Amino acid sequence: MKDLDYNASMSKFIKTVLVLLILSPYLLFSDNTASSVFVYKYASPDSAGRALNRTKIINIKLERFNSTQSISAGADGIPTPLLIDSKVKTALDNLLADDNHVKVGSSIFEKEGGSGVEIYSFSWGKYGFEISFSFDSISKDIIAEIEKVYGNDAWLYGELKRSYSDNYSVRIRKAENVWGAEDNHIDFLEAIISATVIGNTFQPLLGVHDGLGVLDQLGLAAARADVIIGKEYLEYRKFEKNGGQIKSFMSNIGGMKGDFVDNLRGSIAGRRRIIEDDGEIVLPEEFFDMKEGDNSDFALFYYDILRRNKYQVKFIVIDSGAGELYSTVLFREKGSELWGLIDSNNLERKRFSNWRRLPALIFSSSVKYFEPDINKVISSRKITLPPPSMWSTSPY
Repeated sequence: MKDLDYNASMSKFIKTVLVLLILSPYLLFSDNTASSVFVYKYASPDSAGRALNRTKIINIKLERFNSTQSISAGADGIPTPLLIDSKVKTALDNLLADDNHVKVGSSIFEKEGGSGVEIYSFSWGKYGFEISFSFDSISKDIIAEIEKVYGNDAWLYGELKRSYSDNYSVRIRKAENVWGAEDNHIDFLEAIISATVIGNTFQPLLGVHDGLGVLDQLGLAAARADVIIGKEYLEYRKFEKNGGQIKSFMSNIGGMKGDFVDNLRGSIAGRRRIIEDDGEIVLPEEFFDMKEGDNSDFALFYYDILRRNKYQVKFIVIDSGAGELYSTVLFREKGSELWGLIDSNNLERKRFSNWRRLPALIFSSSVKYFEPDINKVISSRKITLPPPSMWSTSPY
């Protein structure tokens, strides 16, 4: 199939690029979300991700992502030709200006910049879709492909090049192994699939399938939604028992002289014996009645109480490399940018503005950690360990 197979109607079609890049769809927070993502099977890295042969289209149902996992695409990621509007980057940067972990509706967004490259993570809870990506400026490879297809039409060549120059292409850093779910690595087609989910709904470069554009209205959605900073979910769970007692306990702590966190730990530490980890999670309302608990039980109780008192908190599990796991809670001091740490053994106040530094600086520079989904921990009453690729290293 020839790449130069467009005609006069193609020129008229391409002219809608500028309008379609501005008028974004509704997918992320709408009941009309498309049920599938479509890609060309023969998309090739040899042609910057274009499919020279467009006879075969793959249909991936969004529900399939619930049974796949997010895997690193390598240190440099995988560049794709999927065009994404610059407004998406602006919306993400505005959303994550005050905190690098924000929840909008049922979706979670994060931003990392420690490597010198801004990497964004997007978790679409409805479908179990979790990816990381960055924004690439127009590359020589994409310019070359534009010239191959549209080089004999100065207007089309200029419009396509301007579209990529004014916006970005998607570089996938983590993708879902939805095409080869049995493999523990990400291939090029899987990177294309993940990029197509967030890529613009109109892809002007021949051989690049139109995307779903699920982030296109992020700015508008964030303005209308209850944006929650630091993983403070919309409405926290109800107590299964002892609700009245624990609320009275929190009220008493709040009425004591001094700081709430100091008084909370003083009311718990020393009054319950620390036991070895038994692998079972005890709910905070159950722990309230107990005289003992393991490290995870203490940490979950502190997490629960602080969260209910409007602290920004993170429950993390640390692997020191010595064969033992350790649960702890990081919390941001009210009225401060500084984070502290509280668990069965420690209380560290106002240490650092970057919470990711705390594990290394309080434990050791070699530790790794991950942040489990608290809702899943509570519902399953256990902490399910992720694969090694999902653990993070604390920057010292």
